[in-house]
Amino acid sequence: MSVLYGFHHSIAGRRGYAGVFDEAERLGTTAVQLFAKSPRSWRLRRPRPGEIEAFRDARAIGRVERAVIHASYLVNLGASGEARAKSIFSLADDLQKAALLGVEYVVVHPGSGELERVREAAQEALALAPRGPRLLLENVAGGGRKVGRSFEELARLIEGTELGVCFDTCHAFAAGYPLHSDPAGVLDELDRVVGLERVPVIHLNDSAGALGSGVDRHANLGEGAIGEGLARLVRDPRLDGKALIMETPAAYDEANLATLRRWLDGA
Repeated sequence: MSVLYGFHHSIAGRRGYAGVFDEAERLGTTAVQLFAKSPRSWRLRRPRPGEIEAFRDARAIGRVERAVIHASYLVNLGASGEARAKSIFSLADDLQKAALLGVEYVVVHPGSGELERVREAAQEALALAPRGPRLLLENVAGGGRKVGRSFEELARLIEGTELGVCFDTCHAFAAGYPLHSDPAGVLDELDRVVGLERVPVIHLNDSAGALGSGVDRHANLGEGAIGEGLARLVRDPRLDGKALIMETPAAYDEANLATLRRWLDGA
């Protein structure tokens, strides 16, 4: 069994986009996730001269096999009016950046509102961007009118489209899926309802909140309420070839990496 794994890395610093590979090489990881711009602003980020080429060159000589851009947290594909227009434009910008950089996937939280409105907005963003990167809708922890808490909602969002899913373990647990006690059963259900072939990326996070709490708070691997359930999850052969992205605080990268490698080794 061979999974790809890595972290969400910052693009701050002189190297910009290419800087994510500095950390990946230092840690010896094979996947990366990054923001193409500030995740908490509508402001776009124009690449500096040579930055796109530097990213592609750094990746070509490194060990990273899978790259993911995470869309802005402000994007709400279920919104209306100006917020909807801004969300579509921001997501299209991330898809365009992914195409320029040669990044395979863009992950976005669906947002709040009507499910069909989310579907339509995702398709509109794709229509505004170059073909190539695949757009993945991430499951959410729940709360309010957020779309994508259940596997059934995710299946309806992507039905009849080229959209895929990014499966976040913390969010699923907070939404009520018992990853702590039955990770294989949760994967069974995800496969039956959505199809694991449509889930190329997994956000591997423990949960600071309880099962079904709706609380979206990540914890370090093995230190949250999911605990050893994650160890059994990552050893499931159905995850072969998928990218596991950890979204834990950077200060704990090496500790989380050691935990994941221990799990993958069967310890």
